[in-house]
Amino acid sequence: MRKITDEHIKAYQSGVLKKLFNVIKEDPELSFEIRKDNEVMVYYRKGKILTIKYKNEDTYTVRTLDKQYYYKDCESSSVSVETDFLTETLKHTDKLRKYFRQAKILVHKHKMGLEFGVQQNIALGNRSFDKRFLVVDMEWQFSQETVRKEDRVGKTRIDLIVIDTHPNEAGTNDIYLAELKVGTEATEGKSGIIDHIRKTNDIISKQEVCDDLKCDVENVIDIKSKLGLISGKKKTLKLSSKPKMMIILVYRGEEERTRLEQQAEIAINEAKRIGVSKPLIQYFDLRMTLA
Repeated sequence: MRKITDEHIKAYQSGVLKKLFNVIKEDPELSFEIRKDNEVMVYYRKGKILTIKYKNEDTYTVRTLDKQYYYKDCESSSVSVETDFLTETLKHTDKLRKYFRQAKILVHKHKMGLEFGVQQNIALGNRSFDKRFLVVDMEWQFSQETVRKEDRVGKTRIDLIVIDTHPNEAGTNDIYLAELKVGTEATEGKSGIIDHIRKTNDIISKQEVCDDLKCDVENVIDIKSKLGLISGKKKTLKLSSKPKMMIILVYRGEEERTRLEQQAEIAINEAKRIGVSKPLIQYFDLRMTLA
């Protein structure tokens, strides 16, 4: 279950983690995500740039980038948030900002893909109850600890969990498992669009997965609202019991859009073939026109 305690929330609002949270919140390149076991992960370009585990004002840990992975060929950050220096570092906004600046450079060197930045920008642009779609989580994965091995589904991370704030015909708010693809190359190969349809179907076909997802979404919306990470006038959402599919296709030219439309048709036909509802296709033009 993705949830943090009231004490953990208060630590960000007025306690020992307040300055850290303010630095994270003011940085549009960082994503603050709720995880299970009273843990929070902060992402930059899908890289876990910080992990926070909290018990009380005197018992908490902050883990930085994986040294074996990110620091392999680079110097580590000069700002320490390891245990011996953590209490002091958390008092200084400038030191915290410096850590994130240095850590982002390391992550960027390892993950330079365009898709990572687009994913984060979509999440950033849909954090309001006033918008049609509300992104509540990134990189969601179903915890299968309580599921029998023979009933488990293949490990799949969902790029974005999206809520439709407008009720459907049944009066409920749809939950979408959104997959992001930038360009036509991303729709083909091992992680192609047909593979995504099949893996998503495996997820939504399991009632326990659907129940787990719905519970996660409710908790995340509640916590992020309390922390001011979702703007606008809060709505009472009646979440649907079964999620749907969404595919976000990003293009950089008319020819690329045409080819993506062909891939979208393949996805729709595959969904129909295996008996699942038609995925919602969203197109996004990455080109920027100067006024």
